[in-house]
Amino acid sequence: MSEAEKQKLLKKAGNKKPLTQPQNTASSAPELRTASRSASKRATEEQAATSTATMRNICLGLALLVLVVFVIAPKPQLLEYHSAGLTTQSIYMPGWFGAEGTILDTNQRAVLAEDEQRLYLCFAEQSKEQCAKYQLRQQQGFIAATMFWVSSGR
Repeated sequence: MSEAEKQKLLKKAGNKKPLTQPQNTASSAPELRTASRSASKRATEEQAATSTATMRNICLGLALLVLVVFVIAPKPQLLEYHSAGLTTQSIYMPGWFGAEGTILDTNQRAVLAEDEQRLYLCFAEQSKEQCAKYQLRQQQGFIAATMFWVSSGR
């Protein structure tokens, strides 16, 4: 081939548009479906993880609230007291923030004088001197009070 013929062929090739591959729409559709499925699957997994984290936070918050209430709330005690040869066990519930407590099996208010080892049971509007006075024999904690309450069938 001569130099002139080569130049002619190059000019013809330069004027033509480059050949492009025809896009095959049938092969790209499954790829799009696969991509959209994986994106929706990721979105679903993220929502599940978010809802799980939210539920865990709610449960932890609720557990913390119950713990705080348990620590702050007054705990019942099992008291054993006697007077005139009669010994009795009752559950004593202290009052909130220094208020007077109550004995659960009576409607009288209870004044517990731990320093004197005495229990005073009073009707409404009675002074401490007019109350029934009992000698405190034993004071037990929350677990003993709970066991007594369960065993008494209340």
